[in-house]
Amino acid sequence: MTSNNDTTVFEIVRFIRQPLARVWKAWTEAEQLQHWWGPKGCTLEVGRFEFRPGGFCHYAMKFPEAPVMWGRFNYREIEAPRRLVWLNSFANENCGIARAPFSDYCPLEILNSVTFSEQDGVTTITLRAEPFGAVEEERVFFEELRPSMEQGFGGTFSQLAEYLARE
Repeated sequence: MTSNNDTTVFEIVRFIRQPLARVWKAWTEAEQLQHWWGPKGCTLEVGRFEFRPGGFCHYAMKFPEAPVMWGRFNYREIEAPRRLVWLNSFANENCGIARAPFSDYCPLEILNSVTFSEQDGVTTITLRAEPFGAVEEERVFFEELRPSMEQGFGGTFSQLAEYLARE
């Protein structure tokens, strides 16, 4: 984790043994995204999917014997097939921003930027996440989430690799 202009930035890099075009499709098509995005043990249902700058991806995360948690991406930049930028947040069932169910100090929005590059059939994915519009308490909470984010994104990227290997 590095500090940049008083904003904490989380970064994770993963290598997927698949061509860039295949990895890009998995990130940019709802029917593929719902097979791998999210924490392990979660079933993802994508309801609204508008893959364009200003568009939304609104989804339901379902866990066994737990209430549904809603989330959303608000796409800001799309540079096919090299870069995606979106604001990620918890949501209500109507795609409105909602507080995280586990803390009042979790930032309402996280700015995610992911870049893709390929060499010799291996795609490198670099994801950077930082609080967006957060107050000090939210930035501190975000910093304390680092182990959880490493585990969560690590699991999500493992699910991506497994999904792509099956397809």
